[in-house]
Parts: sequence; structure tokens; C-alpha cells
Amino acid sequence: MFFLAFVQISNAQFLWYENESNIYKIEQESTSSGTFLRDVPNPNTTGINTNTTVSKFNREEGTSAFLQFDLYNTVIDFSGYAVTFKAYIDIPTAALTANNSKISVHLSHATVSSESEIELNFTVGQQWETFTFNFNGTSIPNAIINANGYQHIALGFANGTASVPTTTYYIDSISGTTDQIVDVAPHPASWLSGSWGITFPVFGGERLDSEVAGGYNLPAGAQEVVDELPAVGHVITNLSYFAHSHYFALRQNSNVDVATEIHEALVPSVANQNIIFEVMQTFIDDGKKVILYISTNYLDRAIDDGADIEAAWINYYTNNFAGDEYAAYKDLIEGFVLEVKDYADGYWLDTTSKLHNDGHLEDFVQMIKNTDPTAIIGAQPTGLYFTDENGDNLLVDSDGIDDEDDSDYRIIKFEANSTYQDYTKGHVTPLGQGAPPNSWAYEEYTIPNMVENPWSMYEGNTVLKHVWFPIREKWHVSSHPIVFGIEDAYRFTKRLVQANAALTFATTIDDTGSDKGYMMDDEMLIMKAINDRLISIPIAECEPYVRPEGAHLVGEAALSVLNYNSSEVEFFPNPASETLTLNRMTSEVNHITVFNTIGTKVLEKVWHNGSTTTQLDMRSLDSGIYFVKLSNSNHYSITRKIIVSK
Repeated sequence: MFFLAFVQISNAQFLWYENESNIYKIEQESTSSGTFLRDVPNPNTTGINTNTTVSKFNREEGTSAFLQFDLYNTVIDFSGYAVTFKAYIDIPTAALTANNSKISVHLSHATVSSESEIELNFTVGQQWETFTFNFNGTSIPNAIINANGYQHIALGFANGTASVPTTTYYIDSISGTTDQIVDVAPHPASWLSGSWGITFPVFGGERLDSEVAGGYNLPAGAQEVVDELPAVGHVITNLSYFAHSHYFALRQNSNVDVATEIHEALVPSVANQNIIFEVMQTFIDDGKKVILYISTNYLDRAIDDGADIEAAWINYYTNNFAGDEYAAYKDLIEGFVLEVKDYADGYWLDTTSKLHNDGHLEDFVQMIKNTDPTAIIGAQPTGLYFTDENGDNLLVDSDGIDDEDDSDYRIIKFEANSTYQDYTKGHVTPLGQGAPPNSWAYEEYTIPNMVENPWSMYEGNTVLKHVWFPIREKWHVSSHPIVFGIEDAYRFTKRLVQANAALTFATTIDDTGSDKGYMMDDEMLIMKAINDRLISIPIAECEPYVRPEGAHLVGEAALSVLNYNSSEVEFFPNPASETLTLNRMTSEVNHITVFNTIGTKVLEKVWHNGSTTTQLDMRSLDSGIYFVKLSNSNHYSITRKIIVSK
């Protein structure tokens, strides 16, 4: 991350953060003693803030609470410097005290303890107020200046020595004297932004030898990908195999003769040692980027394929590295990276829990960066998931019964959570475990989060949001069924690619008949449909997402019990030019959201009780296709396609 230091020369205010306008020039990085939610309904649109959606902070009981954002451009001069935002405290004016009315701004650095802060007070409750924190004339400590300036801005809520009960705040329209412009220097993962890819597994070790002996033709399979999928921008293939981290796809290693010093079964034979290089070169010659998968749980699964392999590994690191298994493993992988660094554009580090728990993950990543400085790294230390306003995980009720059983699953959230990753590496839960058609929770939470802002930041490190999507019920197992079809897969891809995020499908190599070594035919059919639609002119539209009947979160009412008929809402005119009128025959529908074809929210309105007719002002929208989503408090929704014609 390159920070640009700015000297303030005017009192103009630049908008940094606002939900309604989809402006996120500062990245919400962390919270303390509270939970933070974006895009919630404005509790009072009649005053100085008429925006429909705002952000919400639920402060826990205690003496202090903060909401921290990362600054893309640091602050080294307070001349004329001010921070302004709108805030709302959800308690009556009569209940305000000198302590619970406090609101503050704090500027800080990640490693230097000095900070600058200003504190103000709410004067009214349950109304919006504008707060301006004027730092003009304040001195910045030399230690901060020498460290390239303040990196973080935090909003403080009722901080003091006395405990304050749980309180809800709303914030909106954060602005500052200097603009927060994202890096002018190219990000290492910029080539992955807006790319979609496939997985081309190459098993490795003695398993690769047995596959080739059984008729696998992996180089021909790679060529088929090139011929059929020209729009694919990147391919994930293997340095070590999924889960079976002891099977390596290449034989040669700059640091150790694996076959003789450890065990022959870990690497392919001399006859097959160049297959992985042939596969990578095929993709490189077509202009596709190559990411190499590494399963980093040492050689823990070796026992599954023979006790002698595990014993050989233990003997190797005991005799050569004084029993330090991590040092031996790090040296082993470094030797492989030295061999492939002229081919690989990036590395995907999976099963990192052991490295993380042992405190070695950051050092391991740094070893790869030192060995292959231009490559990008996907290395997620821990998973992140969507939570409710109380900080509890949202759970998908996967069996249609609100029983919180073990099959209910969390909804993954792709955000930066380390200083050493370049892109998020996580994959969604195998969709076969979800409610039909299995993709719905990701369509309502994971994908919109990526579309809204394809980049994330953690302690100054900017990270591209990337998702690995399964395509079969069990990853890379050809006998398991496909979990979604062309329309779902294309919708995922189009939305993420056009938003400049990234995705990879976990495609499977056929292990039967005459197609061994090729992508499964049913998967190629889906991938080719995506490819052809993306390169069509104009680009093909995708079917709108509609939450399926029966799908719901734990704690929600199942949709089927609502008995709501979508014909009870009328839209006219369609096409619309300036105004779209909606009539409803039921008060169940109370929220209206309009999305464009890549899933970006462009309009939103609350449909208040008692009104059977409402109108949407469409004048700000360009001509084209849009989707109007009508929903209620139980999250039930229907979606209609409309056309705006100017």
C-alpha cells in the first residue's frame, strides 16, 4: 500500500463515505464495543438528512466504543483541516447527559501511539445533527510526521470514565478537507480485478503417474480450455494437490532432491515431471494468468496414502532440521517456488490453519514474496462471516426447519483481514449444503458486498475480493452432481466481473472414458455459455435473482408461509422515462430497491404503511434494463424487470 501525504490548502470538503451515493473512499476497518451495519433505513428523513439509507452503530454497554476507518491518503498537516459528518442518537433529548452525548473524532497511526482527537456533543436526540471537527491549528507530533502521517480515523461514541448503556447511533455523509483517492500506483493484483477463471487440477506425486498410466491427457485438456474459453483470464492449477499436500505436481526442487531424500511417492516420475510445465505454458501462451494452489498443512495427510511416506517425512525433518517441521516445510516449498516462479503469476495458500495457529503464516507468505517478488498471494488467516446487529453469525436454514441444527451454515464475507494478502482466497460453503437453489444466501450477502466495493483494506493493506465457487456438490469429484446451472453461474460471473471483483470456478477433471484429463463435459457446457455471453456484443443480460420459496435464515419465517402473491403489485408505465408508479393490494410489501443489470443498487425507497400507491423518480437513471425488488420485514421479496427509456 502506497500512502500519499497531502498538505491541506483549502477548506473545501470532499465526500468520503455515504451509503446512498455508494461512495466508500475510506474503508471501515474495525469496531470496538459495538457492531456496525451499512445500508440500513434512515430513522428520520424529514430533517437535514433525506438520504434513504445510512449506516448504523450499535454501541455496547461500557466506557468507550469506536468505529475505525482506514485512510487511503495519510494526514501530515492540519492547516485548514476538518472532518464533518451527520449523526443521529436514538434516545430522546431529555435523556441526553454530558457523558452519553459525547461524540468524537480520533486520528491515529497503526504503530505510533500518539493521536489527535476532538470531542463534541449531541444537542438533540432522535434528530440528525451535523458535526464539524476542526483540527486547524493543532500540532501533529513529529513521530507521526516521521511515520508518514495519520493512517486511521475513528469515530468515538460516548467515551469517558462512566459506563453508558447500550445505545444506537446512525452516521452518514462523512467528509474531509482532503480527498481520499485510491492508490495511484498499480496494485499487484490489478490484473486479477475483473477476471473470471477456472480450475485445472493436476494431481501430482505418484497419483499423477497412475493417472497418466490410466489414459489421462492433461496437456490436451489444457488446450481445450484455451480453444473453448478465450474469455477466461486466469487458471488455478496445482503445486500441491487439494488436501493431499504431500503430492507435488513437479519433481525438480532447488533445495532438496525430494525423491531420494524424502520419498519417491511425493513427486511424479521423470517421465511425467514436465506435465505441469506443459499445462502452465499452454495457458501462458494464450495470455491467461496462472495461479498455483498450495495446500499448506505440511504433509499431514501423508498417512492416508501410506505410513512409510509419513515416516520418511518425519525422518527427513528430524535429521536435517533438528526436528523443526516448519523449517523443513518452508525450505521444501521455497525450492519448488524457485522452479515455477517464471511461470506463476500468483499463489493460493489453502488449509492455512496450522501455519496460522503456529504463528508461521506471515513468515511463510514473506518467503514466497521474497522468492517470487512479482507474484500475488491469497492467504486468509481466518474466515469472516456476515453477522446480525448483535454480532451473531447469520445462519442459513439449510433444511427448511428452524432448528439450528448442524447443517445450518454461515455466510462467508470476503474482506481483508491481514497485512500480507493481495486477494481473498476463501471459497463459499459447498452449495449443495444450502437451501435450493443453493446460491441464494451468497446472492443476497456475499456477492452484493463484493459488487459494492471490490477492494478491501486492512491496516493499510489493500486487497482484491476474490471468490472460489464450487460447481459440483463435492469439490472436484466427478461423480457428484452439479449444484447450479448456466443462469446462476452466468449471473455470478457477470455481476462480479463487471464490478471488477474476481471469481474462479472449481471445475473438475474427467476421470472416466476417453475424456480423462479434460474438463467435465457438463461443466464445460456451463463455462462455454458464460464465455460466449460475456464476449457477445452487446453483452448478454442475466436472469434476475429471486429468492426461492422455502429459503430463509435461521430465525426468519419461511417464505412459503407468507402466501404472498406477486400479482398484488402493479408497475406502470413499463418502459418508464421519468416516473414509475407502483400500486399494492397488501401492506406486506414495505421496501423498494432498484438494481442495474450488474446488481448495483441505484434507487431505494421505504413504502410507508397506509399508502397503496407510490412513485419512483427515474430521471437520474440512464436508459436500459433494471430490476425492481419489493420486500418486507421477513426478507420475502419479488423482483420485476423494468425498462427505462429516455
